[in-house]
Amino acid sequence: MLISHSHKFIFFHVTKVAGISIGNALAPYIEEPTHFRVARPSAEVNGKPNPMYEMWKAALLHAKAKDVQKELDPEVFDNYFKFAFVRNPWDWQVSMRHFILKETTHIHHERIKAMETFEEYLNWVITTKRPYPKGGTKFQTEAIADDEGNLLVDYLGRFEDLATGFNQACQHLNLDTSLPHLNKSRHSDYRDYYDKTTKQMVAEYFKQDIELFGYQFDSYDESHPNIGFLDTIAA
Repeated sequence: MLISHSHKFIFFHVTKVAGISIGNALAPYIEEPTHFRVARPSAEVNGKPNPMYEMWKAALLHAKAKDVQKELDPEVFDNYFKFAFVRNPWDWQVSMRHFILKETTHIHHERIKAMETFEEYLNWVITTKRPYPKGGTKFQTEAIADDEGNLLVDYLGRFEDLATGFNQACQHLNLDTSLPHLNKSRHSDYRDYYDKTTKQMVAEYFKQDIELFGYQFDSYDESHPNIGFLDTIAA
């Protein structure tokens, strides 16, 4: 989560959906809250990085919208412009796997590295309650919806059309910024990693994300009602 009181917005960072790039672009406008679940720890202790602060910041990074709703004053949460971006679930899983393989310090790096097939990786994701650390959600819906699956954002963009979506959000907020591209996982087209079995595994297990955001294996619904400015706000 990133919050700006000066421009009255909240951005929710869905794991591996350009959140680092977006955070870099929004940096001039954001402020760290003084309290989120606990009071903000000092960044340093005796001139050294404070591990408690790093843990607090990591929890804040991928904070779920429903948790933020509980933490913030209703006047802030209800009236600030809330936005996020989502990604094709089939592409998302390929990107997540390559990210873990790239990050040698990742808690699951050795485990994923030892897996011989992509199907083995998907099986691990499906059978593991919390496969992603630092608050990263197993389903994209978890990051931006309440327990009944109702979206808690005012604008939802697609990773596949990131520049357009980010520009729309910035224009609405009167932000003067540009979008860099950081933390990119390098891999082939995600479709190359799938066969009939693995394609169906994602289709069944991530059905909620697929339907809520209007995705198919290699396309998406350009006029899906949950993408763009939602009913909560006028564009």
